[in-house]
Amino acid sequence: MKNILTSLICFLMILSGCNAPSQKTETASCEADKASMKLVMNLTRKVKPEQVSAFKESFEKCKVGTLQEPGCVDYGMYQSYTDSTEFIIVETWKNKGEHLKHMETEHLKIHIGEIKEMGDPTFKATNTEIYVCPSVN
Repeated sequence: MKNILTSLICFLMILSGCNAPSQKTETASCEADKASMKLVMNLTRKVKPEQVSAFKESFEKCKVGTLQEPGCVDYGMYQSYTDSTEFIIVETWKNKGEHLKHMETEHLKIHIGEIKEMGDPTFKATNTEIYVCPSVN
């Protein structure tokens, strides 16, 4: 009985050791290949006070087309409750390639044209790219 128990413990240790390296390999390969990762874009914008409504309206029109794109996972805009002229836009894409396709769409080009002069010139807009490795999350 003692030999069977010892053999079983050794067998389980061997099996548990087999799983750990494959997880490391998957994580390492994901880190090396951003092209396969989800992409989350966080953009901050501030518009002139008289342009808030027009900015929101233009974004909502663009959002309709964007959510129909096969590579779009999520697309939303959030308005600051302390400063109604500040917005955060959060986009999630299947990968960077899908985001690049989005950048060429007609609905985005129209939106960019509509909001071109709406920005507050004293505010420094930001664009942050976050890559999400599926094997880790």
